[in-house]
Amino acid sequence: MDKCWCLAPLCFFSVAKVAFALEPVSFTQGPVQVIPQVSLQAGYDDNIYSTASGEVESWKSIISPALQLKMVQGKSEYTLNYQLHQGIYQESSDDNYTDHQLDGRVFLDLNSRNRLELVAGYLAGHEGRGTGLNQGTAALTNNKPVEYHVNSLFSAYEYGGQEAKGRIRLAATYQDREYDNYRSQTQVKDRENVKMIGTFFYRVLPKTSLLFELSNEDIDYRLSSVNLDSTERKYLLGATWDATAKTSGTVKLGYSDKDFDSSAREDGDGSSWEVAMRWAPRSYSVFDISTNRGTRETDGTGDYIDSTDFNLQWTHAWSGVWRSRVYLNLSNDDYAKSAREDDGRTVGLGLDFFTTRWLNLALDYRYSERDSNQSDLNFERNAIYLTIQMSL
Repeated sequence: MDKCWCLAPLCFFSVAKVAFALEPVSFTQGPVQVIPQVSLQAGYDDNIYSTASGEVESWKSIISPALQLKMVQGKSEYTLNYQLHQGIYQESSDDNYTDHQLDGRVFLDLNSRNRLELVAGYLAGHEGRGTGLNQGTAALTNNKPVEYHVNSLFSAYEYGGQEAKGRIRLAATYQDREYDNYRSQTQVKDRENVKMIGTFFYRVLPKTSLLFELSNEDIDYRLSSVNLDSTERKYLLGATWDATAKTSGTVKLGYSDKDFDSSAREDGDGSSWEVAMRWAPRSYSVFDISTNRGTRETDGTGDYIDSTDFNLQWTHAWSGVWRSRVYLNLSNDDYAKSAREDDGRTVGLGLDFFTTRWLNLALDYRYSERDSNQSDLNFERNAIYLTIQMSL
């Protein structure tokens, strides 16, 4: 397994013989590599608003060009990434959207014991009708998707050699989320999140470390009349390993609590976990398993959402050009201080065809459903889509 050295909280594993991907050729401008890519997706969705009845179906296409600028100096790296997502609905042009994502990353390998990562990002996104504030029978309350933007900062410092007995990582994240339209509804969701994370790793085997992690997140809503300001804390113990070519993963188990500033809100506490594991019984066949439990901010129902997710994917390379993917997602959302509880299920099948170094094709079918104790929030949804990825 290839190791993942990034300090950011999202870090993906790769297995060289299974994880087929584009191999784009860059062109250079001085010391800078320029890497353009584009993805084209077209498909059919039989319930674009995720409603229990009166389903609306539509053909949909998404155009996603991307550009990366990259400069490497020794073991340090500087990148600038931009991606656009243009969604077009054939049967409902009111749901068309244009999302933008821009981020810059600096990774400094200062010496054998010190590493520093800095990331700044901007996202202009949307919440499709049938999600967020407008679910179920309220899906068509607005005549267009809700739009928002997020400014974010991330920093992480790690002290200790990769082979040292002990390592310490300190990280901080900042997010400023603001909604852009339907302000009479959405201004109640404007908020800032500031999170601090400290992790200590203790190596017990050459490729296995125990860990202890503490985190503290302050969530502040901009509107003074919204009494959802809170502090979330997590205390996690676990391990991370890359023991053999067949297994790797990270397991964190512990306790979390959420304390509201307002006594009118219901504080919460309980078990918390973050698990991500990979098992590769063969070099061409991989199982990815992840599960987590934590809290999410409410979209208008209850004080917060106690959320549990489980994900399983089996990826199998049948030849040098064909690969299949089978995936399953299960979720449970319990709305604190509300009777609402949702169970979600998504199953899917994908086929990938890797024609050349610069062109990949994928065909996916996905079925998703929500089973809620509020019947107007139930839905079933089928989607099938073809994706074309291209690079230089």
